[in-house]
Amino acid sequence: MKRALVILASTAFLAIAAPAMARPHTPTASDFELSPPAVAVSSATGHVASKPLRAPRRFSLVGFRWRGKAEPAISVRVRRDGRRWTRWLKLPGEPDGAPDPGNAEAHGTHGESSPVWVGSADWVQYRLSRSVPGLWIHFVRVNENGWRPRAKPAQTPGQPAIQPRSAWDPTGKSCPPRVAPQYGDVQVAFVHHTVSLNDYDAADVPSIILGICRFHRNSNGWNDIGYNFLVDKFGTLWEGRAGGMDQPVVGAQAQGFNSQSTGIANIGTFDDIPETDAALNSMAALIRWKLPLTGAPTAGTTQLVSAGGSDNRYPPGARVTLNRVSGHRDVDATDCPGGMLYDQLPTLRAMVGNVTAVKARTRIAAAFRPPLVVFPQTTQISGTLALINATPLGNEPLQIQLFGKDKWHTVARGSSAADGTFSVPLAPHVGHQFRVFYPGDSSHLSSTSNRLNLSVAPRITIRRSVKRAPVGRTPTISGTITPAKTKLRLVINRVVGGHNVRMASFKLVVKRGHYRKSYRLPLRGLYSYRVIFAGDKANLKASSTTLHVRAV
Repeated sequence: MKRALVILASTAFLAIAAPAMARPHTPTASDFELSPPAVAVSSATGHVASKPLRAPRRFSLVGFRWRGKAEPAISVRVRRDGRRWTRWLKLPGEPDGAPDPGNAEAHGTHGESSPVWVGSADWVQYRLSRSVPGLWIHFVRVNENGWRPRAKPAQTPGQPAIQPRSAWDPTGKSCPPRVAPQYGDVQVAFVHHTVSLNDYDAADVPSIILGICRFHRNSNGWNDIGYNFLVDKFGTLWEGRAGGMDQPVVGAQAQGFNSQSTGIANIGTFDDIPETDAALNSMAALIRWKLPLTGAPTAGTTQLVSAGGSDNRYPPGARVTLNRVSGHRDVDATDCPGGMLYDQLPTLRAMVGNVTAVKARTRIAAAFRPPLVVFPQTTQISGTLALINATPLGNEPLQIQLFGKDKWHTVARGSSAADGTFSVPLAPHVGHQFRVFYPGDSSHLSSTSNRLNLSVAPRITIRRSVKRAPVGRTPTISGTITPAKTKLRLVINRVVGGHNVRMASFKLVVKRGHYRKSYRLPLRGLYSYRVIFAGDKANLKASSTTLHVRAV
């Protein structure tokens, strides 16, 4: 067979994140990438085959990223610790899942594969069904550092034992979510597999999940790990995406249907081998608990509306009939969860059984009026509480919550009027992400509104000691900023021929919200003074009014 050589850039190594120093028994994780050298391309088939490539350092997980939206078939193998090469593992030319279109974490312009957990390896080799431009190999290394999870499963009534995020990211800093979680309405459970090697031990699982989270976040660019839950072959359930195991957290696991579903990923590859009975039993228990939380029965079918997307099998607006327990391939262009596990779904549905919700579903619509205030202005968070069929739900308690330190905190309370409407005043001093939470009762399910962004600009006052002063004098400018800030700047201009000419700019010393600055007037003319705050994570940028002093 004739072969031609495609000339690519020489091998390049890019460190994404250096491993952080950690105390004993705490994991560390790092990401790094490799741009592979020239590869041979078959002139007959267009297939690409790399030579064995030595990674810059040992790695635990590997995946691929490239420019464009091509979806090549990918096979990869690795060499572990100087031993023999593993078998070739087929990776889909798309990730197992993706955000919904229009979501803040939606796809960019690059293609990516699913990541594969390999344990500890130092060499990698790959095959592609076609050449792709701008190929990078993304590695994640997790150092266990004597780490063994000790976190106890967090449980609510009726919930099966689920290991929380702290069991695989004990510090919360190895794979923190980029933004606060979003919430939807869980009507279907999608079953996935992670396309990882199956020969892992129970002690490896926390590292596997941390590695997948880092790849989803740092290579794919998502907010967090895509899956809502994971299950290992030993039957242990694990919390995935942050936001509350009992909440309808929107993941990135079934493009076009994320806001209407939950995703459960089976750790391993199930194209040629079935999932274990232990894992099936645990998934069944999880689904029996999870779906009724949002009023969905666990058996039968339902109709979902597709949001579309490049990986979605259905156009936007299409109504799709799905089993309450479905495989990822039922909605997106993928083989997930593997042929053998997909064939086990009827068995899983029978194990789940028919559990119906005994409470009515509710929903909250809310908004800030206004969504931007200048301190110390107040705002109102207003909206409606209703049943899912739009029947108003009156005289019910509501909680106003803000997101901080990786969880929601209740900061105000109110109640719905007889017609379901509500309006709760707030007097914020900094901006936050808020939501309205209805705790539910014996007849109604709990619900949350979408997250709401409130922006707060500080109030800056400014005073001058004189309106007119002889040249050479030093008028004083003073004032306050509330809430108190430190990064203020005084800008002084001189009006010349109708134009402002910058004369000086000073960083102000602010003590308990008060500032004071004197400036010597060097020339005759009209001088303008303005104090500026550049903004920070808590408050928007702001400026004072402009004052003038004439030098005579």
